[in-house]
Amino acid sequence: MSGIVLTFPILSGKVEAWRRFCQELAGSQRKPYEASRQRLGITRERLALVETAFGATAVTTLEAPNVSRALGQIITSARPFDIWYRERLLDMHGIDLAGYEQFAIQTPLPDNQEVHFEWSLERRAAA
Repeated sequence: MSGIVLTFPILSGKVEAWRRFCQELAGSQRKPYEASRQRLGITRERLALVETAFGATAVTTLEAPNVSRALGQIITSARPFDIWYRERLLDMHGIDLAGYEQFAIQTPLPDNQEVHFEWSLERRAAA
């Protein structure tokens, strides 16, 4: 299972719209939301609001067997719910996911990556 944490600043005056968006996901959009996430292979999603003196930020945590595939499908899907979802992100965050289509292309991690630190409870228990 892999995961990713995405942070998007919320545009000035859009915090209440973001809260309503979350309410819609839990209410009127629940069934299409769940169908979307199941189709994308997303096993967990968490949306949190962080408000600071510098403004509000939405923090989204996603878990899926293949996060890059799931994100790629969110970016490119023509399904009504996914279009609605992207439109809401544009309205609340000013982020047009269509500008990120290059990330929808699956590319392997480079062989020459430099991992500088890693920790896992499972690895620690095995030691």
